[in-house]
Amino acid sequence: MRNKIIIGVAMVICTMFLLPSCHRATLEEQCAEMVKKERRRLPRNVTMGVVLDSMKYDSQSHILVYYHTMNDSIYTPEMISLGKSQLHQQLLVEISNSVALKRLKDEGLSFRYVYLALSTGEECMSLQFNNEDI
Repeated sequence: MRNKIIIGVAMVICTMFLLPSCHRATLEEQCAEMVKKERRRLPRNVTMGVVLDSMKYDSQSHILVYYHTMNDSIYTPEMISLGKSQLHQQLLVEISNSVALKRLKDEGLSFRYVYLALSTGEECMSLQFNNEDI
């Protein structure tokens, strides 16, 4: 019985003092791992006519960039103009409330969403959320 108590106390001490000192991934490592995992699931339909094609982490500016392709026969410039502020607000709420992105936000990461026209590859819209906005 006494040995079990000693082992239990030793485990608690190890947990309290040794585990927190284990390697914590840097922001760059965490973003690189996140992009690597996400690439396996891409391309992915986001909604009708919008596909998330790729992601990248820009370590110079600390921005995680999501690249989308929009079917420009569905999403006209007028439609994009009318819906841009609503999409901006929706993405802001999703980023702000995301538990999965908490550490990245705490470390000052910003997010950018780029939407390209399917037919031309030209940028239709870009939304950026700087850390101080989130």
